[in-house]
Amino acid sequence: MQDMEPMVVEVVNQIVDLCKAKYEDRFNFYLTGSYARNEESFKDYDIAIYDNKNDKNEWEDLLYLFSNQIENDGKSIDAQVDQMTKIIKRMSGDTLYKNRNELVKRYVYSDNDLKSNEYIKYTNIYGNLWEKEIILVKHKHQNMGLHKIQRIYKEL
Repeated sequence: MQDMEPMVVEVVNQIVDLCKAKYEDRFNFYLTGSYARNEESFKDYDIAIYDNKNDKNEWEDLLYLFSNQIENDGKSIDAQVDQMTKIIKRMSGDTLYKNRNELVKRYVYSDNDLKSNEYIKYTNIYGNLWEKEIILVKHKHQNMGLHKIQRIYKEL
């Protein structure tokens, strides 16, 4: 699978290249989630974005570039600005386990009104930029044992 990775994430790489041309080194982009863990069955491509300036003013435009995009294999691309990325990617499995239920904020793009539920609280920041407050490791992922292992982030 390693040899196929650049081809498989061709659309993701095109969007990241566009972002790097526009924003230079302001943002870091990482593949994460089930695809980064090399799971055979995954539903989408999770992209964590870290902003070196930590300035929300351009996040809507940045996330818009990823919105409603489909990779060549037909799977969607799920990009989120996550200012905890650099901390989380250094956490050992033990540290992640201790902090698994801590609330974190991530930022997503949506042209629909996002509704909060018992697990996720959404707040509109401006326009189509939404703050998503969620526990560090979702219950679904805790049930899979993913709160005990270090997260995988592959820089793009």
